[in-house]
Amino acid sequence: MAMAELHLKIVTPEKLILDEEVSQVNVSTEEGEIGILPHHANLMAKLTPGELVIKRGGKVDSMAIGDGFLQVADNTLTIMTDLATLAQDIDERAVEEARKRAEQALSQTLSDEEYAETLANLEKSLAQLRVKRRHRVR
Repeated sequence: MAMAELHLKIVTPEKLILDEEVSQVNVSTEEGEIGILPHHANLMAKLTPGELVIKRGGKVDSMAIGDGFLQVADNTLTIMTDLATLAQDIDERAVEEARKRAEQALSQTLSDEEYAETLANLEKSLAQLRVKRRHRVR
């Protein structure tokens, strides 16, 4: 008998990143990290920048994700986020530069809107760096 599968869709404003059957997804939400298995109860949650772990077959993939929402309905998990990058695709040097720029910007006088946007960018950079460093090939 085939293992139960969960349909996972990851969407950013730019494109559909992923659309496939998986066995489990772990993701960070405002309420903490949650694991979503096939036939999970319907759910909506707000994402926080962090790590998304996708399990399928014997394979585990890790992605850095940004802010957004997730929805589970009819055994489909849809993740709508402004950032979704596989650990191996994260350019650590570029992200580190972005982190430094954001930290410098936060030390200057910004409007509330600029401050919020810069802080959001900083959180995304930190999420990417954490994911990259956790999965660095030893």
